[in-house]
Amino acid sequence: MFTGTLKPYQVDAVAKMVAQKKILVAYEMGLGKTPMTIAAIEGLRDKEEISKPALVVCLASLKYQWQKEIGKFSDSTALVIDGTPKQRQKQYEQINDYNYVIMNYETVVRDWEQVRRFVFDAIVIDEATAIKSFRAKRAKKVKDLGNKVKIKFALTGTPIENGRPEELYSIMEFIDRNILGRFDLFDKAFIMRNHWGQILAYQPDHQKTRTRYNYSVITWE
Repeated sequence: MFTGTLKPYQVDAVAKMVAQKKILVAYEMGLGKTPMTIAAIEGLRDKEEISKPALVVCLASLKYQWQKEIGKFSDSTALVIDGTPKQRQKQYEQINDYNYVIMNYETVVRDWEQVRRFVFDAIVIDEATAIKSFRAKRAKKVKDLGNKVKIKFALTGTPIENGRPEELYSIMEFIDRNILGRFDLFDKAFIMRNHWGQILAYQPDHQKTRTRYNYSVITWE
C-alpha cells in the first residue's frame, strides 16, 4: 500500500502509469519520479495486477536509496542484491519473500544466468539512459527481461527532447518495441547518413510517430 502523499501534478501522472502500465517517465530531477513509481506499483498491487516481486534496476549508487524510499512511501518490503557472489546467491534464494528486488545494471549482466530465471510482475529501470545504446550488453539483457513483463516503467531526469533519436529508440524499445516500429525504418525517417553509414544530421520529427511516442511518455512542462 502507498503510504505517502502525492503532489497535485503527480496524481494524474500516476493514474496514467497505472492505466497504461508501460510508460517512460521523463521528469526532471527533483520532481518525484521515485515516489510516483512506487505509488503506481502499489496501486497495481492493490488492484491485484501485481502479486510477484517488482524488479528495480538502477545505478549502483542508488540501490539503497530506492530501498529507503520504498520503506518511506509504502508498507512493502525491498531486497537489495549486493555483495560477494556467495552473499548474492543467498539473496537470490529469498527473492520471492519480498515485494521489490533492487539491483544495478552491472549485476543484471554479471548474474544473468540467475536473474533470467526469476519471474517479475513489473520492471522499473531508473536512469533509463543507461540503456540508450541498444547494442550494449546491458541494454540487451534488460530488454530480454522486459519481454517477459507487462508492466514496465522507465525513468529519466535527462531531457529527452534534445537526445539522439537512436538513443530514444533504445529506451522506447524497452517500453514497447512496437511504438517506434522497425529500427531500419526509424533510422531512415529520422537520421541522415553518408555512404559509409556515418551520421550527418537528424531529421525533424514526424507527426504520426510523435503522436504514438507522446502517448507512451510522461513529461513535465
